[in-house]
Amino acid sequence: MNVIELSGIGKSYGDLKVLEDVNLKVREGETLGIIGPTGAGKSTLLRIMDLLERPDAGEILFHGENVDNLKPLEVRRRMGMVFQNTPVFRGTVTGSILYGPGVRGERPNESEVKEVLELVGLEGYEYRKTHELSGGERQRLALAQVLINRPEVVLLDEATSSLDPISRSRMEEVISGLDVTVIFTTHDLLQGQKLADRIAILNHSILQTGSPREIFTKPASRFVAEFVGARNILSGRARVTGDGISIINCDGISIYSSEKARGDVSATIRPEDITVSWQRTDSSALNQLRGRVVAVRDSGSLQQLEVLCGGETLTVHMTRKSLHDMGITTGSSVWIEFKASAVHIIR
Repeated sequence: MNVIELSGIGKSYGDLKVLEDVNLKVREGETLGIIGPTGAGKSTLLRIMDLLERPDAGEILFHGENVDNLKPLEVRRRMGMVFQNTPVFRGTVTGSILYGPGVRGERPNESEVKEVLELVGLEGYEYRKTHELSGGERQRLALAQVLINRPEVVLLDEATSSLDPISRSRMEEVISGLDVTVIFTTHDLLQGQKLADRIAILNHSILQTGSPREIFTKPASRFVAEFVGARNILSGRARVTGDGISIINCDGISIYSSEKARGDVSATIRPEDITVSWQRTDSSALNQLRGRVVAVRDSGSLQQLEVLCGGETLTVHMTRKSLHDMGITTGSSVWIEFKASAVHIIR
């Protein structure tokens, strides 16, 4: 079941068009990451979902009902939002948590407050003064202020971006443990991979939705490919053979893909799907290219080779041990190979 559905959402501020034809469905119980560059409209979209702002165009459904037919305050009370720097109230932690329910005419008991504090990792902080809290603790308190109201949907707008690495990691642990529908915005791809069941790539409109693996292995456009850090993006002209295999003529090389395409296309190959050898091997891989290593870079646990094949430079990942055992250095003449199924075509 979908908790929130957005259809054709548009929003402008004067001549600045922030959102255009945004279509998105949020499933009940999932954690959805809305990821995009700075200025992509992420915060505006979240504020529209929370009914803090009205779109200029489009329709919002909450549990299948158009929000125009519902009372905005009642809908908002079924959701809770944490901002990048959410203000907390002066006084004690408990007082800050109880403020929201008090406005609603509710009074959670002591055990409910303790339960929420344990959930966000602030157990024992009941009587701590809020001005004594660190930045990370304040953000977790802000989340506790939302959770005490038992929302159906929790919205997090760059809620960890201003935190130090340790505080961010602790906040991520809390978010991943929430048993509620969560929608968060971030420009951090690694955080999106870590926390999200599904990812929506936003750049004024939704460019692609899918699981983190789908987004990273099969980007739907060149923008998405570049944004998620695809290393090998080749452009060329494709045709389909009688065997149903596509041949893409690039700059000085031709590569094969199991995906059918014709005309001008882009193609991506993940560096970890490419193997290196000194000689051409007797392999089932259709793509076997001779090249020259033009750079070797240390990227942590893996070594990154840049191999020039024809006029295209392909990035290959190798372990440090494999590189050492093979004795590959800058200037080495090698063969690289990869399967046709490893070539994803972007139309």
